[in-house]
Amino acid sequence: MKFNLFTFKKTWGGNENWYTKSKDWARNQKYPLNQIAKAFIEWLWQQWVEAKVEQEMEKVDQQVEEIQKKWDEEIPDPWETVYKSTPSEVEGLDNISISWSPRESDTKTPE
Repeated sequence: MKFNLFTFKKTWGGNENWYTKSKDWARNQKYPLNQIAKAFIEWLWQQWVEAKVEQEMEKVDQQVEEIQKKWDEEIPDPWETVYKSTPSEVEGLDNISISWSPRESDTKTPE
């Protein structure tokens, strides 16, 4: 019977998650299995991180849309975009000009 007095494991910096627990499990397996398990766990970790980033980016996109809708309701755009298109010398290619001007409702002075 073998007795090892100094075998211990300490996790620094908070609670253990599935990643650290599975790495510890893989480390304690025999040779061929531990290498396969470590490689699979690392691949799974990368997939998990990518999924979490994608999930958070979707949340951010939703928040941006909500903020834009709120701003559009609170502060309407004071500028009116005017597009003008005139025929040019080249067939099928028009001269296009885009200009912005204050909306008529904003330029009227109260009587």
